[in-house]
This record gives sequence, C-alpha cells and structure tokens, in this order.
Amino acid sequence: MIIETKKNKATIVSLYLLAFASALYMFEAVQVIIMAIASLFLLFQYRSAKSFFSIKKVPFLLSFFVLLCFNLFYFNNKSIQVIANSFLLFIVPLFSSFLYESDFFIKNKQRILLTYCFSITLISIFIICFYINDIPNHHFNWYFARFNLENTIHIHGTYISLWVGIAILLVSDFLIHNKTLNTKIKTCLIIVIVLLLMSLIVINTRIILYSIIFLSALNYYFFAFKSKKMNSKVVVIMLLLISFVVLFLSQRFQDDIQFLNKNNIKNSSRYTICYCSLQTIAESNFLGMDNHLIQSKLNNCYDKYGFSDLSKDNLNAHNQYLDFFLKGGFVLFILFVFMLFIKLKTALKSKNYLYFLITLLFTFSFLTENILVRQYGIYIYMFCDILFLGSVLPNKSHCTNKIEKS
Repeated sequence: MIIETKKNKATIVSLYLLAFASALYMFEAVQVIIMAIASLFLLFQYRSAKSFFSIKKVPFLLSFFVLLCFNLFYFNNKSIQVIANSFLLFIVPLFSSFLYESDFFIKNKQRILLTYCFSITLISIFIICFYINDIPNHHFNWYFARFNLENTIHIHGTYISLWVGIAILLVSDFLIHNKTLNTKIKTCLIIVIVLLLMSLIVINTRIILYSIIFLSALNYYFFAFKSKKMNSKVVVIMLLLISFVVLFLSQRFQDDIQFLNKNNIKNSSRYTICYCSLQTIAESNFLGMDNHLIQSKLNNCYDKYGFSDLSKDNLNAHNQYLDFFLKGGFVLFILFVFMLFIKLKTALKSKNYLYFLITLLFTFSFLTENILVRQYGIYIYMFCDILFLGSVLPNKSHCTNKIEKS
C-alpha cells in the first residue's frame, strides 16, 4: 500500500470535482478544465517501480496510436482535439490502476460515485419540473416536450439519458450492497431512483430505456440468484413496474410498434444514415479516411437518396462502431470492439458486476449514437473508466481484491 501524499489526496479531490462536474454541464469550459486537472493528477500517480504494461492494455494503447497516426497523417484543424479526446478515452483511465493501491481512494470511491448521483438527481428534478411546467405547451406530446426540453437544457437527450441510466445503476448497487442502511436512508435512495427513472421516461431515449430494463434483469440474475442478496419477489415487482411504465407511458415505444407493423423501415432516416456510413466505409476500402472528409461524403450520400434534411443537419454516423470504422478503418474497429470485450470479460471474471453492467450500457448506447464524439459522452465514459477500470485491469505487482478487503 502506498503512503498517502498530498499529490494522491489532490487526485481524490479532483475526482470529487469531476463527479460534481455533471451538474455544471452548462459550463462546458469549466467541465473541460476539471477533466484536464483530474487527468493530470491521475497521470501523476504513475510509479516506474510498478509494472504498468500488460497484454490486456494493448487494445487501449493501440486504439490511441491508430487515431494519433490517422490524425497526424491527415492533419487538419480538428486533429488536435481528436487526439486529445482519444488520449482522455484510452490512455488516462489506464492509470486508474494505481488508484487502487490507495486506501484513501478506496474509502472515498463510494462517496465520489454518490456525489455524481446527487448531481444527476438535481438535473433530474429540474427535468421533471420543467416537463410539468411545460405541459400547456406540449400537451403530453413527447416530441414537442423533448424539443422544448433539449432547447432549454442544451444537451442531447441520449447523453443526459446515459448519465441518468448510469446513476440508476450506481444508486441501485449502493442500495443492494449496504444492508446496514437505516430506513430513512433507504427511503431516500428509493426516492432518488424514482426521480431518476421519471426523468429517464420524460427524456424517453429508447435505447437507454430498453437497456435499463435488460440490465435490471441482469441485476436480478447476479444479485438475487447468484449472490442471494435480494428478495426475488421485490426484484420481479420492480422489473414489472419498469416494463409497465415504459410500455404504457413511452410514446416512442408505442410508435416503434406501429412503425414495425407498417414495415416501412426502408423509409427510415436511421436506415439511410447506417447505409451511407457503410457505403462510405466501403469506398475507403475499409482502411479509414481523412476525418475532415467524412461528413461531406455522408452528406453526398444522403442527398443521393433524397434525404437532404440529413445533409443540412450534418448528421454523423449515429453509431460509435461505424464512426471508428470511418476514422480508423477495420483496425481501429477491431481494437475498439476487442477493448470492450476485455472490459466486459475481466469485469465479469472479477465479479465486478456493476462495472460489467455500466460497460454493457455503453455498448448498447454506441449502437445509436456517436457517444465518444461529444464532450458529454467523453466525460461520462472517462469518469466511469477512471473509477472502475483499475479494479479489473490492475498492475501485475498488486492485487486489487486484497486491497478492497483491507
């Protein structure tokens, strides 16, 4: 165990700020500064006496290297930003393995996560209040409600839904594993989950809603059947309630059913976006291309098939896997998928079910949005990896499980 230093304690403080930065999302510059400070302090945790390299970290390192090479070779005004973002996504979280050698971090980890949940709950309360206050304008029409909400909070629904979904998983996990909590605290946590779920329904991002139901079922399997730490009847009731709410209150869910019944998927903008992304990938011979040219090629394809509205809005691939395929070819695509596989496998093997579920939520959300393109997506992905990755990819010279037991 390392001796706690001022530098180490400053890192923990920066992580508290990083958790609270979610409540400051409207101040993007402030959030960027906090992300940079937290990353810098995390890099300072490196100690050459420890063995940092391992075969499991290769996909992380190579993903950054591939994006670095592509952006240096096709250098343009956005290259520096892409390189910086990929450094935050693939390199910085690897240094979190050193955090798990710190007693101070272990003691504060749960509080840092609860700080994040508290911040997201504040946003959720605002979302719910805004929705209720805006009823005279949207008249319970989800499309109008979502449009008014996003124009007020200035953040895309998918990103804020992802933040809320992760908060639900964190609070649920805290409630499950802390049997010594008194009734008042348990009641407060249940109220927090209800508030988070209500805001998730208001925003109504389909992939996150469907994923939360599926992940709740996995929670039931992990904790009720394997760990036997939950009352199975309680879990079944919770899952039925969530399913009922999504099915009968989600306008988008009902629209999806009608959409499938009409069998007009070929007229879907999503279909066109996916098709044009795949066509652009094929045109690059699956080797990737200049990041600066990707959007113009997608726009030309949209116009070709009569979707001029898509080109006017400069819509990207809306799929993180296809986005990386466009930017780095099949090499980056394979590395990224393999990286996710390693995270899921090691989390499951080490029985870190919370991180497994969080990674799975990201894996699903990547199917419908370029999560790692915008700052809001980079923030939450980096935050989760910093707090959890070090527990499943520890340095060879120490054992995380022993530290946590101490």
